[in-house]
Amino acid sequence: MIATLTKPEALPTVERETSRDHVPLIYLAGPFTEPDPVQNTHAVIKIADAVLEAGYTPLIPHLTLAWHLVSPKPYAAWLAYDRHLLARCDVLLRVPGYSHGATQECTFADELGIPVIRPRSADPADCVAALTHFFSN
Repeated sequence: MIATLTKPEALPTVERETSRDHVPLIYLAGPFTEPDPVQNTHAVIKIADAVLEAGYTPLIPHLTLAWHLVSPKPYAAWLAYDRHLLARCDVLLRVPGYSHGATQECTFADELGIPVIRPRSADPADCVAALTHFFSN
């Protein structure tokens, strides 16, 4: 039996405001299935390393790749799982590149009032620069 995850409620914007003692939780949304899940996961981990080094906490939904290898689930189940993770994040970093799932995650973030940050490229330095710019304003 597969449990159905329901749409989480939007958190009040006030709860997402950052303070000096709060380390923002960054949801990394980007290509996963095309052209290759392993290659895409590797690329996002490189971005996550840079994000972590910059002082933020990255959340990498691509890491469910390992879970899926051990216990496969339908694509829709993973998308629902990812939405629950995203609902707890402060921002979504939209890593450039075609991705139907990441596009859906951006729409979901908008619905919940979670800011979507779009770096100019998928280069880890550009991703960190976009986050730094967002949080310095």
